[in-house]
Amino acid sequence: MAEKLTNEQQSAVDSRERSLLVSAAAGSGKTKVLVERLFSYVEREGANLDDFLIITYTRAAASELRGKIAKALTERMERDPGNYHLRQQMLRVYRADIKTVDAFCTSLLRENCHLLGEDARGHALRPDFRVLDENEAEVLRGRVLARTLEDFYDHLTSGGTLLADTLGAGRDDSALEQLVLELHAKLQAQPYEDKWLDAQRAFWRAVPEKIEDTPYGKILLNEVGRKARHCKGLLQRAAQEMCANDALNQKYAPAFLDASYQLEALEGKIAQGWDAARGVTTAFPRLAAVKDSDGGEMKARMKGLWDNCKETVKGFAELFAASSDEAVEDLRTMAPAMLALIDLTADFSRRYNEEKRRRNAADFSDQEHEAIRLLVAENGEPTELAAFVSTRYREIMVDEYQDTNEVQNRIFDAISCKGENLFTVGDVKQSIYRFRLADPRIFLQHYNTWPPLAAADEHESAKLLLSRNFRSRKEVLDATNFVFRNVLSREMGELDYGEDEMLRPGASYAESSVCGAEFHLLDLPTQTGEHRVRASEAEAAFVADYIRNMLTSKFPVQDDKTRELRPVREEDIVILMRSPSTRLLDYRRALESRGICCAADAGEDFFASMEIAVLFSFLQVIDNPRQDVPLIAVLRSPLFGFVPDELAALRSQQRTGDFYDALLLSEDGHSKAFLAVLRSLRDSAAHLSVRELLSEIYRKCNVLGIFGAMHRGAERKENLLAFLELSEDFARAGLQGLFDFVRTLREQLASGEAAAMQTTHASSGVRIMSIHKSKGLEFPVVILSDLARRFSNMDFQSSVLVHPQLGLGPVCVDARRHIQYPTIARQALERTLRREAKAEELRVLYVAMTRAKEKLVMVHTQANAGGRVADLMALSDCPVLPEAVDSGKCMGDWIMLPLLQRSEAGALRAFAGQNSEGRFFTEETPWTVCVHDGLQFAAPVQQSDAAAEERAPQREELPADFAALSYRYPYAEQTAFPAKLTATQLKGRAIDEEISENTTLPPRLRNLCKPKFLAGKTALTGAERGTALHLVMQDLDFFCEPNEQSVRAQIEAMRAQRKLTEEQAKAADVHAIVRFLRSDLAARIRKSKQVEREYRFSLLRPVRDFSSLDADDSVLLQGVVDCFFEEDGELVVVDFKTDHVSRAQLDERAEHYRPQLEAYSMALTRVMGKKVKEKVLYFFSAGEEVRL
Repeated sequence: MAEKLTNEQQSAVDSRERSLLVSAAAGSGKTKVLVERLFSYVEREGANLDDFLIITYTRAAASELRGKIAKALTERMERDPGNYHLRQQMLRVYRADIKTVDAFCTSLLRENCHLLGEDARGHALRPDFRVLDENEAEVLRGRVLARTLEDFYDHLTSGGTLLADTLGAGRDDSALEQLVLELHAKLQAQPYEDKWLDAQRAFWRAVPEKIEDTPYGKILLNEVGRKARHCKGLLQRAAQEMCANDALNQKYAPAFLDASYQLEALEGKIAQGWDAARGVTTAFPRLAAVKDSDGGEMKARMKGLWDNCKETVKGFAELFAASSDEAVEDLRTMAPAMLALIDLTADFSRRYNEEKRRRNAADFSDQEHEAIRLLVAENGEPTELAAFVSTRYREIMVDEYQDTNEVQNRIFDAISCKGENLFTVGDVKQSIYRFRLADPRIFLQHYNTWPPLAAADEHESAKLLLSRNFRSRKEVLDATNFVFRNVLSREMGELDYGEDEMLRPGASYAESSVCGAEFHLLDLPTQTGEHRVRASEAEAAFVADYIRNMLTSKFPVQDDKTRELRPVREEDIVILMRSPSTRLLDYRRALESRGICCAADAGEDFFASMEIAVLFSFLQVIDNPRQDVPLIAVLRSPLFGFVPDELAALRSQQRTGDFYDALLLSEDGHSKAFLAVLRSLRDSAAHLSVRELLSEIYRKCNVLGIFGAMHRGAERKENLLAFLELSEDFARAGLQGLFDFVRTLREQLASGEAAAMQTTHASSGVRIMSIHKSKGLEFPVVILSDLARRFSNMDFQSSVLVHPQLGLGPVCVDARRHIQYPTIARQALERTLRREAKAEELRVLYVAMTRAKEKLVMVHTQANAGGRVADLMALSDCPVLPEAVDSGKCMGDWIMLPLLQRSEAGALRAFAGQNSEGRFFTEETPWTVCVHDGLQFAAPVQQSDAAAEERAPQREELPADFAALSYRYPYAEQTAFPAKLTATQLKGRAIDEEISENTTLPPRLRNLCKPKFLAGKTALTGAERGTALHLVMQDLDFFCEPNEQSVRAQIEAMRAQRKLTEEQAKAADVHAIVRFLRSDLAARIRKSKQVEREYRFSLLRPVRDFSSLDADDSVLLQGVVDCFFEEDGELVVVDFKTDHVSRAQLDERAEHYRPQLEAYSMALTRVMGKKVKEKVLYFFSAGEEVRL
């Protein structure tokens, strides 16, 4: 029998002829309400299921919702089997429009794209257009942007030059490309991109005279005023509290009051404008000394509060560093660059749209924007098409409405009979997809302005709150309510958490005394020594110990079916983290070392497993065999067992075209057998469902037997059977054919929306997952860990920030001084975006806490946590002031800020040095609060010796083989020879040279000296002077006059071109260069028609060419030839040497370099195909050449 609806749920089901916003708290049964409302139309008013448009935000959610509607329909037919109208709905349930927004827009465009007309280049979207997946779209954007930037550089304006040289500066175009792509991506949430860009152009073309007249100045002045009021209130309240302590009242209180009066003056000046507020000085002098014995515990808390306010006010000085005129001037300086960026992005967007039209393709955002063009007229009213579409649907139902953006909201308004038949369900406290351009302000606007349903007039839009939670125990709900009524507010979180928003228990649970919320703080003190325990390592060990204790103590949870208490199982427990990827290894290791099974991200593991990847590839090949990657994956799989040599032989028969073509040409029996199976399955696919086709594959290819015989075979067989169930789910969702199945699953995998498949092995252990993935799920026991993870700053690193309402916020780049600093626009945007990001983090925390059904455990691990808890103690309150919430650096801070006010948090307060002072309270449902030394959880779990001996297999004692100790690896010499060799390494390594061949060389010691910036100006070393001379010889004109004036002129030209530093130019030996230019060698070079300098080469040579090793290996020889020239059809190799040698030492030193010259000659002979007739060393110090 169906469960009875609550009064609020029944009101949501029964309300008609108005737009209704149902704000459904976590676990309040919003999907149930939507289904019941749908059937109330069907059963009471004779409507059909396909009379409604039901919108969800993922394909998986649409499939799940269709399944629930089908199940509800089946239950109703069982109760009333003679109802003909219900039997009709069995056919209509799979035709009903239960789809995502983009799926609705796709069908709308295919039916009506002829109304869009052609673009400027004469291209139009045709009904058979293709929807680009994200990978295709990304590649196409890259190509279009590259062409756009080429034209941008070809027609640079002054603004474009400023943009390229400042905000887009870098080694390549990547910085500018990133700016354009980021702005273009943010534009996709705007209903009308051109209007938004036009508004930005208008601002940057005429920046106001005063900074307070800009939206940025108003935001920053408002923030200063808000923080000033916050600090003033803290200081005044603290001064009043210090009246109870004579020492603090005399020494601290006057300073606190004086600072509060200065902040009050600042508040008054803010209304007068930027420069007036800038002129107010707020001083926080050093507090007078108070003995600890006189100040008591209050002293530390007051000192912490003073320092906190001082730090806040310090930020005011940084903000007001520029006057109004200077701030405006910064904006005007960057205005040309901003206008160029806007124009460049608009040009890219136009070209990208034209290219998609040329290809008859569209991406996901295209479909929504084109739908607006079809449904909304230029005056904002619905078009005739919108009116027609609205008549097709009795009501538009939108699930997860909190994840809507403005583009989608315009579409809903246009097709909902002017808002009279729009039913929206959601919970803004669970809006955690702002990174996907979701805009919770749309939900909040309706929530804050629409009247409650009971007070609304007839046909007036209204809201209805569902606050009764049917998921969790009262203890879990009380803990969640306690945290969020104290930290969530309209000022910090975009929503007040009042009585209406409180979660109220609606589920029935057996009595239990152990289900209270728990908070555990793990402190990691300063560590010394080589092995230092990481926070994630200690936290994982603590969590694993906690779970093991739960399992061994048989912690009671209520069974869903029997409603009786039973011992907790591993699969009842989930570990939630903001981002588990970096900590997953530590948690797995900790759990498995304690004998606890764990399953992490089962959905991803499922589709990445070998057996599922092979089967999905096989289905793709059956659908279309001309796909090389899936085809080769199937051939290489255990099902068919082609080895790489076979695949290479197949490809060698036909080097071009698809691999399938090469397979068809093969006469090999292995290939023919595969083709026979493939042919049979392709024939079967024409008339079998996907499930039947999979069953046929399993039978023909012995899939279960092959994968079941592999390692973890039982798990693999479960995955294969679950894949069969997945195909049935797709069929129930209306995707009957192989093509639809393959295409939809491929898109879901690409977008990360594939349903997480639960098999027995995947759900038999402790789950580890991200909070985002847990949304919509529930677990008896939730362990919320990694609470000390700092909030990310990645979204605020770009040189230009983008906000949908405030526009663009660039840094100001001073090219002359090579510095950049934030403009007022950027500071305003960054503060706004940070506040919005923290509001979303609060909602993420709400989602995490509301996943628990019976037990909620929170774990926070931090190094030297005592100092942080003391800082939080100074700001702790109930409720916590919004600015104190804003100062939180992680989710753990937000939990501790109100928790420190509870009597159960005595351990936390004592840890921070605040033992018993103050008035703390206890609520009906107590918490358990503990502080632990994190180091005690770092040691690995050791098995007892007795247990280890008992489990260890008995092995026969083997005799010692002492001969093995004298074993020597026979190829030890080869391991010592490098795989890559440079020609300069060969100097002094003649074949017959015997220099300590088998001895160990003493280590080379590096001389330590002061860095150059500390040593002051010093002369170049001999090596550096040699380098300078080589640099000159690279670019020296050998045909110049052989005199010092000419050479110096060339060196000066090289310095001016920055080919030489000033020091190198001065160090170059002009006299030696002139002597070379007058030499016979230089004369020979000038006569040659082919002269090459700094010639680089790389080639493989047998190792025997350079060593006496008896091996067939090759070595890569690399080098750079200083100079070579052609003479009489042969080559002459020249190597310049700057060694300081006398004439008597020339022959000896030349022999030292012989191997190097031999290597050059060998390389040039191979590369140039000409004989080297002569090898010449030219020594500049002696002015002599030596021929080898």
